[in-house]
Amino acid sequence: MLRKLLDLLSDAAVYGISSMLSRIVGLALLPLLTRYLTPADYGVVIMLGVVGMLFVPLGNLGMTNAIFRRFNLEKDPQARASVLGTGLVSVTCSSLVILAIGMLAAGPIARLIIGNADAVALVRVSLLAATATAIGMVPFVCLRAARRVKTAALVNVSKVVLSLIVTVSLLVVWELGVWAVVLGTLVSEVALALAQIVMTFPSFRAGFSWATWKRMASYGLPFVPHHLQAVSVNLFGLFVIREMLGLEAAGIYGVAIRFASPINFVVGAVQQSWVPYKFQIHAEDTNPRSFFQSTLTYYVAALSYLWVGVALWGPEVVRLLAGPEFHDAAFLIWAVALIPVMQGLYFMAGTGLELSDNTRPMPLVSFAGLVMVIAAAYLLVPRIDAFGAALATSLGWLTMGVVMYTISQRRFAISYDWPTIAWFALMAAVFVVAGSMVQSMTLWARLAVNTLLSLAYPLTGLIFLLRSRDERGRMLHLLSKLRLVPSNR
Repeated sequence: MLRKLLDLLSDAAVYGISSMLSRIVGLALLPLLTRYLTPADYGVVIMLGVVGMLFVPLGNLGMTNAIFRRFNLEKDPQARASVLGTGLVSVTCSSLVILAIGMLAAGPIARLIIGNADAVALVRVSLLAATATAIGMVPFVCLRAARRVKTAALVNVSKVVLSLIVTVSLLVVWELGVWAVVLGTLVSEVALALAQIVMTFPSFRAGFSWATWKRMASYGLPFVPHHLQAVSVNLFGLFVIREMLGLEAAGIYGVAIRFASPINFVVGAVQQSWVPYKFQIHAEDTNPRSFFQSTLTYYVAALSYLWVGVALWGPEVVRLLAGPEFHDAAFLIWAVALIPVMQGLYFMAGTGLELSDNTRPMPLVSFAGLVMVIAAAYLLVPRIDAFGAALATSLGWLTMGVVMYTISQRRFAISYDWPTIAWFALMAAVFVVAGSMVQSMTLWARLAVNTLLSLAYPLTGLIFLLRSRDERGRMLHLLSKLRLVPSNR
């Protein structure tokens, strides 16, 4: 068990380090962005991101999910090559079709997401970048499925560095404003898509297999409405902010999201490593349920601590890095940081459903979340402004997690340690409330209280794990390995 957890942590650490570097670069760029862009400009940048988030699921047609499934089922290298080649042809063709439709509808899209038809050119460039992203996902999935984690991590870092170089050059030297960010994204996405195809080309088999595509489509297509609805869950709160409060409020909300980066990169790193790893564990391990059970407990412990840390220290970092006109984002951080926490729980709750061939319930999962976020956003945003959007989005992901868990348990029952998980959730909420109450104090008082809370949380969490019936033995064994307690073996 310990070895498997360490294997998962090893993969997640590599993805995490690359993601962390990407987030650090993004935060380092933030003072520059807040100097050269107004909150309204930043709002336009955030809303243009909607184009790529909605485009990729449509261009992908669920092929990346199907590649993970078929790649682990097929043992013959030629069969695997056929899966990859068919997936690449499928995604390329569907992405080009969606691109053509998007180019024709750029005007209505600009009015819908930005509220200004003059942004047509920006939308069209964003569509080109999204096309490169969708096509590049196939070779990237090839790297992940083969667990070439270091190469995949290098791709992530290279994309961010290239985007940074182009964006800074266009922003500082040519002072292109929003265009600098959009063009920087386009250049990095196209360059890295081409580089990934070259790196993974030997793994692909040229041509298109109709029989292979049908098997992949039967598994992957139900993910399309699911991913679209899941993306809408994430974006609807932002859309309501833009509609009700304006682009400036959307920009400040987007800055707050930037400072939830530590949780985002951990969730992303674990998700990137977890998807291929859980298929491998399920295929090879004699008792995968026990591993899945412990993984969720430790994952909740880590996520809750990250939420507390971001809620305590994020506001201080905002005041340090962002321009004064963006400082209102500091008060939103605890709320927007809850969103990736709920996303992480949702990803783990799905363990079991994706292990079967029947993925038809997936649209139902995301539909439940979408209904929740729409109802909650229209109820909360008029009353508590941007806080309502963040809480509505969190409720949407929580709803999806509950529905996903219910369906997954019918396919592959796992007895999770819910009492310990509930204690972690309650403890994290108490610490976050305590941190929020000190925001009106002086700087040194805030730093002192935040430090005390940051040190107290992991100690309290360790006590919870040692009191857990399911995890006590594993924790004592791990501590004995670290020579912190005598081994009783």
